[in-house]
Amino acid sequence: MPDIRSFSNRTLILLSNREPYEHRHGEMGIDVRRPPGGLVTALDPTMQATDGVWVAWGSGSADAEMADHEGRLRVPPGEDGFTLRRVFLTDAEVDGYYMGFSNRSLWPLCHMLVQHFEYRTDYWNMYQEVNAKFAHAVADEVRRSPQKPIVWIQDYHFALAAEMLRELAVPALIHQFWHIPFPPADILRLLPTGVDEALLRGLLGNDLVEFHTERYALNFLGCVAELVPEAEIDADTLAVHYDGRRIDVGIFPISIDVERYEQLASTPESTALVERLRKRYASNGQRLGLGVDRVDYTKGIPERLRALCELWERHPEMRETFTFLLVATPSRSELPAYRALEEEMLATVIEINERFKTETWHPIVLVHENVSADMLAGAYRAADLCLISSLQDGMNLVAKEFIACQTEERGVLVLSRFAGASEEIDGAVLINPFNLDGFVEGIRRALHMSEGERRVRMHRMRRQLHDRTIFDWLAAVLTRAQDIIAEREPESGVA
Repeated sequence: MPDIRSFSNRTLILLSNREPYEHRHGEMGIDVRRPPGGLVTALDPTMQATDGVWVAWGSGSADAEMADHEGRLRVPPGEDGFTLRRVFLTDAEVDGYYMGFSNRSLWPLCHMLVQHFEYRTDYWNMYQEVNAKFAHAVADEVRRSPQKPIVWIQDYHFALAAEMLRELAVPALIHQFWHIPFPPADILRLLPTGVDEALLRGLLGNDLVEFHTERYALNFLGCVAELVPEAEIDADTLAVHYDGRRIDVGIFPISIDVERYEQLASTPESTALVERLRKRYASNGQRLGLGVDRVDYTKGIPERLRALCELWERHPEMRETFTFLLVATPSRSELPAYRALEEEMLATVIEINERFKTETWHPIVLVHENVSADMLAGAYRAADLCLISSLQDGMNLVAKEFIACQTEERGVLVLSRFAGASEEIDGAVLINPFNLDGFVEGIRRALHMSEGERRVRMHRMRRQLHDRTIFDWLAAVLTRAQDIIAEREPESGVA
């Protein structure tokens, strides 16, 4: 956990689409669900230590019942840690802002998979309306704050919120972390004229904009230089001068709670799963491969299946000696592109298994459901190879989860060079998922790698990971925000 002593006189107000605690009606009454993911794990103790306010969409069926008339409640449940401010959305708002512009327009555009890009004026109009709704909720919490606030916006759902907060004269440092890739100007221009510029001006409402990699940061600066003519870019210092202000751009690769994953991989349940998987699929010289993904077109699942099929076709000796466990979690099935991908994945798995199976062996074992964290940790620990074939990916934390759980240091990470993690992790076998021959060779190389080389590579990656946990990420971001406040506070009372 980062040192929060410098926050002793400040309130951290965080804005995200997803909430840290969700209330739902269950068979035995109202259940509390804490969404999975490292962000909540990292931020929860910091929010409690600073008595912060988390503003988010109240998406649970019982959320309104558990909050006051303004959507506010204290969390964690049964404790008095920090305030959760729920913003409630209508079905039309969810359809236009979230399913529409966020996930049919921005998501494919930022991942440069333009064949899935869909723009509609009503999506954009609703995105603006909902961003304004959340901005007013944040502004209200700023006014309530008895201490100087810092506003931290999360991700692409709120590209307009910072500028809106500035128009509301919010007296706070405002910064934003962009969790997905940021595209070059030629891709962003696929948005209608004026919409692309509005998105950039929205982000320039921040005092600091944060990205995973230098490439995304430079793409952002390039877009601003091309589409916001009055903005001045300083590429050397990663800054923008605009509207009489300086906007800093920072590079902060996100990570995971390494210690938690190591503990999960060592539980009795995980250890028992490791033994079962190794005995069933990886005894007597056999190898077990693993893929863990949401069913999302950015993850390169069809490309991965084609490469595996080609591997077993070209190298018959790999049949019955190499099994691939595909954990594919359903995702956004309301969207046609995701339903089509799911159908393609299921059909391809059946086809490959029918083509190569024997009486005692199926090449692909598909787990098409949500899997608990400890079971995932066991699968990560058991695998000889983890295959990540993202076509574009902001970071890809599966890569880091696999490394953390590889306590025996037996596995090889085969990683797409188009995942942000590839720019940080040193020791993976890098592949291009668009190059079928190279992809097949990368898998073959990983499977034939000597035990000594596997251990050296994994040991190096694990050592790197221990130095770059999600808590180090959080500390770096918040320290940078504090430094900006210290630089600017003498010249204005804003921060």
